[in-house]
Amino acid sequence: MFSDNGFIQWLIKYYLPPMIANALPVLVKGVKRIDAGRVFIDGKPLLGENKTWEGLFTGLVASYIAGSSLSVIYSDPRLPLLSTGAGLFALLGDILGAFIKRRIGLKPGEPALFLDQWDFALGSTFFYYITGTTQVYSKPLFILLMLIVVFTLHVGTNLIAYLLGLKHSKL
Repeated sequence: MFSDNGFIQWLIKYYLPPMIANALPVLVKGVKRIDAGRVFIDGKPLLGENKTWEGLFTGLVASYIAGSSLSVIYSDPRLPLLSTGAGLFALLGDILGAFIKRRIGLKPGEPALFLDQWDFALGSTFFYYITGTTQVYSKPLFILLMLIVVFTLHVGTNLIAYLLGLKHSKL
């Protein structure tokens, strides 16, 4: 399973770009909120102050750069486009997660176990499914292992970001 075409290479090739897309917006202190400060019909913020156009753009560019680099490593010319699409859907998954968190009364930055860790991973997996990238969605065991790895990495990187003062929560 961990051979040259195994899980680790699969994870790097298909999930490193969306992981990077999801992680980098934290470093950008954008001011142009995606929701423009609007509230939903429940009177709560639509998304919150942490979802900005600058962060979205940064994540997209980062996923493109990661995909372009991996394209050279894996000799796969599809990767820049696939990575950018997966990065976009990862960010949309994260935005959907923020929308859900606002509906249940969590403030921006407050943790929601599993939702915070998997919203972007499931968003990018959905992208691979709708584009017919069978190298991803035809491997359910790999997807399960990916969710475990993503959960572990997300908790670890959030702890580091918390210790560096970039996040307000350890999760």
